[in-house]
Amino acid sequence: MQLYYTPFLYTVIAFVYFVVAPCIDGFIFTKIHITSTSLSSTSSSKMMISDEVLFSSLTNSRIGTIEDTSDSSIKPEDVIPLVMHSLNNNDIPNKDSGLKLVWGFSSEITKHIFKYNITEFIESCHETANEFPTSFYGIAINGKSWEVETDINRVGGGNGWIATQVMKSISSDGRMRRWQWELRKNRRPPDLDCWRIENIASSDRNGDFECSRGDGWSD
Repeated sequence: MQLYYTPFLYTVIAFVYFVVAPCIDGFIFTKIHITSTSLSSTSSSKMMISDEVLFSSLTNSRIGTIEDTSDSSIKPEDVIPLVMHSLNNNDIPNKDSGLKLVWGFSSEITKHIFKYNITEFIESCHETANEFPTSFYGIAINGKSWEVETDINRVGGGNGWIATQVMKSISSDGRMRRWQWELRKNRRPPDLDCWRIENIASSDRNGDFECSRGDGWSD
């Protein structure tokens, strides 16, 4: 059987071949290119986030409230994330809310040093943070990142009233420091059984803890 093509049919075939087909091919290529670019951008974004533990991307973190300092249900392993996230958002919801939370979690030793004057405590923290990037408050308020490196260590077992934990941090100028937190459970009212920050010891520039300030402490 022989097929005969009319001039109109030739016109339709030519239109499909030279106009429609290139457009479909271009659409498919464009869609693949956009999808590939999108996947590449998403992958790069994930890689950038995973390069360091950013304050804003930490899970199980929230900004604390002053009521948390009197909550005996808060475990010692919850204290570091709560305090650090609050200090990094120091002025949320109000000015120096993060530092006021630290004051509430501080032991009597810290409060005695500042003669129970929270205003002097806050001023001292800001001065230290602004002058020394690798100080604790320099790291906590202005630093790039932090992460908990060890599990909580309860001295004396699960019912122990002293706990320690090590945290690693990167300062605003890219220097690394480790911090050994010592927490103690309040054993008398008020705030019975609430955890308090007894001490936060700094490492040297290599991340090692020293018994005394030596050459490794210099910046």
